[in-house]
Amino acid sequence: MINKDKIVDGVVFKDEDDPEETVVFNFHTWVEMLKAIIVKYANKKEDEAELMVLSSSLVCKPIDSYLAVCLRSHELEYHWAMLIAYGEQFWLKGVSSKQPDDYLILDESYRKDHNLAEESFVFND
Repeated sequence: MINKDKIVDGVVFKDEDDPEETVVFNFHTWVEMLKAIIVKYANKKEDEAELMVLSSSLVCKPIDSYLAVCLRSHELEYHWAMLIAYGEQFWLKGVSSKQPDDYLILDESYRKDHNLAEESFVFND
């Protein structure tokens, strides 16, 4: 399981091939959103969701490069949360791969209510 002290917002990564390209990874926000989604849509208790997320290789494996962050930004938090909760190919197990209709409302309100960053990944323009 990952050390919670390493889960912080505002981590900046530069593209090794183009140092002008950067992404700010709000790791704490991302982890908190994964937990919230698992609680809401996988019907898990908060402590269970936290254990699942903090034990997931998606979170535990080193996120130490621009590419590693980009790979995680490629899917919505909903996808990653369902992957953590239900495993690979969760959509074949009767779990919708489509985000629920109220997902964006949950996303916005949870971030605001818990003082999280507006976005988990912020790419420079």
